[in-house]
Amino acid sequence: MHEPERDPLTWKKIVSDLEREFSSLQGDWMRSVELRDRIGEIVTWPDFAGLPPDLQGRLDLLHVELVALTRENVCTNERCPHYNKSCKMR
Repeated sequence: MHEPERDPLTWKKIVSDLEREFSSLQGDWMRSVELRDRIGEIVTWPDFAGLPPDLQGRLDLLHVELVALTRENVCTNERCPHYNKSCKMR
């Protein structure tokens, strides 16, 4: 993934697109992992610190939510009482 230009409007559109994609995941684990990895690349770029603080916060929050969503020890069986939590049955 190449780094987009530093224009704040471009970054606002990129972050909005990522948020829109996040809201449309609907339990698709593979797309969640791909999105987590893409956002992970962005937050590790050297120029990430140069982004406006609100965009940094939005990207950080998305990354944290995706990391939590894609944890492999989280139960994905909707019938299990541990659904979306750590499950000893896994």
